[in-house]
Amino acid sequence: MSVGRTALWLVPFALLARGAGFVVPLVIAGWYGVRPETDAFFFALSVPSFLLVLASNAMGTVAVPHLALLKHREPHRLASVVAGAAAAAAAVSLSTGAVFALALPSVLPRLSSFDAHTAALAVRHTWLLLPFVGLVAALAVVRAGCEVSGAFKLASLSPVARACTNLLAVGLTFGIGPDALPLGMVLGALAEFAWLAGVLHHAGVSPSWPVWPRELGAAATAVGPVLVGEAMVALNLVVDKGFATALPSGSVTLLEYADRARVIPQSLLESSLLVVAFNTWAAARARGDREEQRRGVAEALRWVFLLAPPVLAGMVIGREVIIAVLFGHGAFPASGVRPCADALGASVPGIFASLVGALLVKAHIIDGRYRLVLALGAGSMLTNAALNVVLAPGFQLVGLAFSTSITTALVSLVSWILLRAPGESPPRLARDGLAVLAGSTAFALALLPVRITDLTDARLWAAALPLVALLALGARLARRPA
Repeated sequence: MSVGRTALWLVPFALLARGAGFVVPLVIAGWYGVRPETDAFFFALSVPSFLLVLASNAMGTVAVPHLALLKHREPHRLASVVAGAAAAAAAVSLSTGAVFALALPSVLPRLSSFDAHTAALAVRHTWLLLPFVGLVAALAVVRAGCEVSGAFKLASLSPVARACTNLLAVGLTFGIGPDALPLGMVLGALAEFAWLAGVLHHAGVSPSWPVWPRELGAAATAVGPVLVGEAMVALNLVVDKGFATALPSGSVTLLEYADRARVIPQSLLESSLLVVAFNTWAAARARGDREEQRRGVAEALRWVFLLAPPVLAGMVIGREVIIAVLFGHGAFPASGVRPCADALGASVPGIFASLVGALLVKAHIIDGRYRLVLALGAGSMLTNAALNVVLAPGFQLVGLAFSTSITTALVSLVSWILLRAPGESPPRLARDGLAVLAGSTAFALALLPVRITDLTDARLWAAALPLVALLALGARLARRPA
């Protein structure tokens, strides 16, 4: 199976799903704007967001190779293993969330510059989001079961169910105030879980009562270092928001909105190319086909280098237009556009590094290099925190975003250098992909000083033409063998 071509079939579904999910912060921005109440909610959401990333990158990731092997050898047991792993993941996640909620009242006054009302609201929202915390881990495992069963398309649409339910719940309960926000998140996660359970059943894996399958022991051996390593990477979300709480009021919210704009291309590729690539590598590993596994890694990296750079260059050039179009409506203040856009621009280099790094970390996990994943995670958190200390005071949100970009680039580079078994070399980076990256980077840097603030500005569309041509060239090259 061609990783790239199969991923292309998923792109329309990923666009629909991610588009629906992205509507949620747009509506929140229009309804609530930028104020202390949104700072409280988004700070409370930082831990569930951290656990969501952790569950997707660690729990779900560790589950895939074991589920692929199980599907190859004992497919009749897949349902009980998925159910047991989902229940165990939910218990671990819920325990983590409860510890944070208990500690927050004493920690928050020392950590942030929130006033008493905002701090109390952040604590209440943290407790209200606890069911969501438990659900995100279970969702990662059930999604892995759907993908191993080949139900990529239907599973990729689950964010649509979550987003629609979330918005409906917030809209219906808007009158109760900011508490409508965590309520919407919980109900949305319940809807997504129901959707994925239905997809799994449709794929022939009937629901089963959770038990503790023997595979969980082997997975737990792997999940320890992987979980800690990915936890340290995911903790960067919490660390950045912690630093933002010490900045002027509204900084947490603006950082959240910039981050939501940042993940548009990242989540699109991760929900298409990364999903297919990882499951393809896991299947090759289960068959013992090392050569196919290595070819798959090289192909996936080539697709990222050919398709992502022109899109990201466009984001840098049109960063203010993107923020104004997405968020500059309703209660969102005009004064928030520029700082949010600058934070987005500073985070763009990290998006590319994150796309490459996500593929490389998954390849390390398939090869069983769990301790390396732990070391990479520790290096990521320590480097990001150190850079935040240096850059945040002088550069505010831009400093926080650029710290993440530098950290992600360094970790991805180390991950690429170390991606090899004894006697092997690192995966080859295709020359055509490197050429597209160099051209896109040079074009973005040349236009970086130009501030384009209006969608009708002719300079924006003039800049878009060569980038669209470069993207078309990349897509054409991607269809050819490397």
